[in-house]
Amino acid sequence: MEYKILLIEDQKDIREAIKSFLTREGYDVIDTESGERGLELFHLYKFHLVLLDIMLPNISGEEVMKDIRKESDVPIIIISSLSDETFQLSAYAERADDYVVKPFSMNILAYKVSSVLRRVYAQEADIVVYEGIRLVVNNYEVYYNSKPVTLTAKEFELLQTMLLTKGKIYTREELIDIIWGYSYLGDTRTIDMHIKNLRKKFFPELISTVKGVGYRIERF
Repeated sequence: MEYKILLIEDQKDIREAIKSFLTREGYDVIDTESGERGLELFHLYKFHLVLLDIMLPNISGEEVMKDIRKESDVPIIIISSLSDETFQLSAYAERADDYVVKPFSMNILAYKVSSVLRRVYAQEADIVVYEGIRLVVNNYEVYYNSKPVTLTAKEFELLQTMLLTKGKIYTREELIDIIWGYSYLGDTRTIDMHIKNLRKKFFPELISTVKGVGYRIERF
């Protein structure tokens, strides 16, 4: 599989060096010096990964990443001269997948690119992605903003069921039947507790309450 990479970097020498090196590594790299053109290209092609400089003229890399994240979970690696921990934590908070500080080794950059691509696409057909959540179907493995999250078996099964059918409203009784089985004799309010736990482990808006009916994960 040939991976297509979008490279947004305003320093010509660095941009050309990265493109040349990654092209030799077998990647299809499309590059630009501006955030505006980067967003245009992003909507023209299907990219597997974005390499994004933070310090761009006019539209900053941070703004570019926010725009991309409104519609896509494509992996993003930040390349920046800003080495301060605050800037790096801010980038991760905006759901960057990795952060490379200039000056950097091309071999290290290539390794990070390969590592992110392998993690994201190795099991592409068996992975569900939603708002920073990456769930490996039937494998009891889930990540949030690239960090592993520990779930109980029932929490995982509940999250997987709802992610695979985004937009569908479930009653408590339906979820009990699906997750616990028809023979379950406990209180259906156990669903409320599990949903509360999932909201805590990810974010409060993950699962919506449909008053008088049940729950759903919104389809964006």
